[in-house]
Amino acid sequence: MSADRLNAKNMFRNTVLFGAALTLMVVSCLMTIVSNAWDEKAACMMFAANVVLNAAIILDLFRNIRRDFPLLVFTLSYDLLLCGRVYSVFFRNYDKVLSYLEADSFYNLYLALAVVTMALLAVYTAYRLAAPLFLKREKAIAGKGWGAVTQGPLVPMIRQISVVVLFFSSAAFFYVLFQTVLYVFEHGYLGSYVMKAESSVPSVISRLSGFFAPSFAVFLATLPSKKQMRVPLVLYGAYMLTSLFTGRRNTFVCEALMLAIYFVLRTALAKKEKRMSRKKVWLLVLVCIAGAYVLQVMATVRSGSGLQLTGFFSSISNFIYSQGASFRVVIQTVNCWNRFDHQTAYQFLFYPFEKYAHNNSLLRSVFGFSPIVEVQNIPFVSTTHNFAHVITFMVDPSRYLTGGGFGTSFVAEAYVAFGMAGVVAVSAMIGVMFRFFSSVLTRNWVVLAMSLIALKDFVYIPRNFAFSWVIDVFSLTYLAYYIAVYFAALFLVWFGSHIRAPRDALLEEREESA
Repeated sequence: MSADRLNAKNMFRNTVLFGAALTLMVVSCLMTIVSNAWDEKAACMMFAANVVLNAAIILDLFRNIRRDFPLLVFTLSYDLLLCGRVYSVFFRNYDKVLSYLEADSFYNLYLALAVVTMALLAVYTAYRLAAPLFLKREKAIAGKGWGAVTQGPLVPMIRQISVVVLFFSSAAFFYVLFQTVLYVFEHGYLGSYVMKAESSVPSVISRLSGFFAPSFAVFLATLPSKKQMRVPLVLYGAYMLTSLFTGRRNTFVCEALMLAIYFVLRTALAKKEKRMSRKKVWLLVLVCIAGAYVLQVMATVRSGSGLQLTGFFSSISNFIYSQGASFRVVIQTVNCWNRFDHQTAYQFLFYPFEKYAHNNSLLRSVFGFSPIVEVQNIPFVSTTHNFAHVITFMVDPSRYLTGGGFGTSFVAEAYVAFGMAGVVAVSAMIGVMFRFFSSVLTRNWVVLAMSLIALKDFVYIPRNFAFSWVIDVFSLTYLAYYIAVYFAALFLVWFGSHIRAPRDALLEEREESA
């Protein structure tokens, strides 16, 4: 009975909150149609719809937090990267809302808010509608725990091979990483974008370093024990901390979120008495808040202002405001809508595929493509379909040429390519993918390894290209690595069984003679 009452309460809450959000969205749309004088009220109403929708989604995800944790992480990332500045300005500086949010008019602000709200609604709706596709695996996790996980006989050997490759490739990987750090220290963070780096890394070392990330992903995909994870996690943690010295904080954050999702999904397989306690959960929350403070201090140092330790709450507020800068990409897309060539704007959405085709040595030799080298200058921005470069130069050429940038977002790319229909379609794809991630531990090691790599892109996709995850997941280097590891494990298991067999026979013969 209590479970039924709980479900009734959830249904009532969802009906009220989601119904209120949809009502606010519809009414705000009607207000813009009826009269231009209501544009400001329509923008405020769409903002309220966004707030209510977020509350509805987050509260609903807490019902089954272990299963829905990947989508919860995405929702929080979405709110921070695309809406953080919006929340900050609406609640603290509404009198300067157009100036701070860089909107040309209240109608443009309404439209940008409608785009980001509709995208989040489409993600969540697709996530729920995709449930029947993964219901069998999710029920198996809830009922069997670790019994729902199927691992083949080669997995222990695959784990050992991945650890060996991880250690060997780490030397080359850290060498390349330190070269990047030294280049940033020498030319500055912004200078690393406007200057073309002359690579001093031998091609052999560069190629070997490329196996570091997939090796760690394969290692985690074999679901090792806590004892087996100690040394690889320390090594990977050293990489995450070192990456902060490049000035790019997103690498550290995305890796940390991927690991958090992985371990939370693992706890869903354990028995209740062996799961993480509430005290540890709250401790992790405090660590995340402290981490946000440290990252904001790093941003101050990166800007050239030196080390400035401001108040804790002030730093957190500034962190939310600064991280929400991706909303600028959406609002400037709306502001500059008439300046785009909408006959060819779809190419912005598929730029990662274009870049991959031009920079892949095999495809380049077959089709005669020239490599794409991304630098911030006029010759490059005049010909590229990289939306991050184009929108920045279109709005502020001087900022662009001095190394500044707005970045990009899957929302803005989908909107400029195919309008609101494109936003809904791309967002729905993301929702289905996160439903897939919720039961990914029941998959084989190859699929799990690829999913871990994809997770790093998906939690950052509000500030990233819509399809960069495809190139990262289905990289020919990574796919070749998975195939090589599988056949190496197959050979070593076969070879080991043939080596041990004669020894066993000899021992049996000696025992019989004795």
